[in-house]
Amino acid sequence: MKDKILKIKDKQEAHPVAEFFLKRFSPRSFSSKKIPVADLETVFAAVRWTPSSYNRQPWYFYVAEEGSSSYKKILSTLSDSNKVWVQKVPILILACYIAKDEYGQNSYAQYDLGQSVATLVYQAQILGLYSHQMAGFDKKKVSELLSLPEDHKPWVVIALGYLGSYDNLPEEVLSKELLPPKRKDQIYTVLK
Repeated sequence: MKDKILKIKDKQEAHPVAEFFLKRFSPRSFSSKKIPVADLETVFAAVRWTPSSYNRQPWYFYVAEEGSSSYKKILSTLSDSNKVWVQKVPILILACYIAKDEYGQNSYAQYDLGQSVATLVYQAQILGLYSHQMAGFDKKKVSELLSLPEDHKPWVVIALGYLGSYDNLPEEVLSKELLPPKRKDQIYTVLK
């Protein structure tokens, strides 16, 4: 099944886009294999170099390993549709933007967090890791459960790990994985 999924997710592009971008996808099946500490450190070292408005770097990540109390807390805040498949993921990451810092309110914090998460996703991919970003979670609850600083605003939870087998996924989850990827054809206009 894994080979079938990989074939479905293998995208084609008429333009010379790097294969690296075309191979990325967000699986719903992860192996429980542990991620080496050095690889996790490499992922976050790359994130440190993400561009940001005025170099404010308004992001912060909370990393929870499967089995830890923090992992269980993050897991408890996920929507039911995410809880169905996320159980074996070795790492859950809560990505937060920092809304206010020593310079005041940061109106670009969410944008900059998005860039840092993209960096995280692509560096992880280089290391053979997969990720799946989730908006379906209770932001207020996770903030309370983890006792986050007031200026750390939860924005997305990221599952991080190695690709799983797909053999034991519930049918409703597997049916989503079997859908071919879609992208909009028209996403820009050249202005004159």
